[in-house]
Amino acid sequence: MQDRDAASGRGNADYSWKEFDSEAYFQHYYGEPHPDDDLVIQVAVEALQRAKPLGEDLDIVDVGTGPNLIPFFCSLARARRLTAWEYAESNVAWLEREIARDDLRPQWQHFWRVVRDAYGDACPLPDNPLPALREKCSVTQGSIFDLPRQAWDAATMFFCAESITGRHDEFEAACAQFARCVRPGGMLAAAFLVRSEGYVVGDRPFPVLKLSPETIERVFREHAREVEAKEIGIVEREIRSGYSGFIFLTGSAL
Repeated sequence: MQDRDAASGRGNADYSWKEFDSEAYFQHYYGEPHPDDDLVIQVAVEALQRAKPLGEDLDIVDVGTGPNLIPFFCSLARARRLTAWEYAESNVAWLEREIARDDLRPQWQHFWRVVRDAYGDACPLPDNPLPALREKCSVTQGSIFDLPRQAWDAATMFFCAESITGRHDEFEAACAQFARCVRPGGMLAAAFLVRSEGYVVGDRPFPVLKLSPETIERVFREHAREVEAKEIGIVEREIRSGYSGFIFLTGSAL
């Protein structure tokens, strides 16, 4: 693990989250679908299919959703209720507008096809997920550090805890809150960026911590069992500015 003295780096409060450009982020990271995005979806769907109780609809939260419908798409088939827990006001507004649309943007059409293929014929899904999302989904403005304990059956987190702070103590605190927001035995699934020095959105810099699977497993073993972290899609060059692959973690909340 990286030295805990890294806590002296810039923390979450040092970044301009109120000025986060949601549409610029969407266009940069999802404007052109990439095979690694499809991989994230496939492993997330596999985890959600295994979420217990099997065969039952679940109350699911996605933490730090950002300008991204992929977490909703992955969880929709298993969700009784679906909550987006997002801090930035701009992202909350963006998500609400996006879900209110009549039709999916072409990029979301692609990712929704990947989700439908991942679930397969055993779980038929509609051509357009937006009506079901409007019925099941709510968007809550809140910090990961303020998540309520044991409030949901399952939780997902895509590229959040490592991309909101340059401090390892804050990263560990964020992961702890994420793990504790799920009822005992509930599924935890999270994706983390790899080999990044940070990212820029609308000319504003934001942080990303460098992490290894061993670091992530160590952090989560304090709060979960059956913890497994895998490197997926790791390459020697950046896929887009900000990362060159990801680590996918699964576990069961204590």
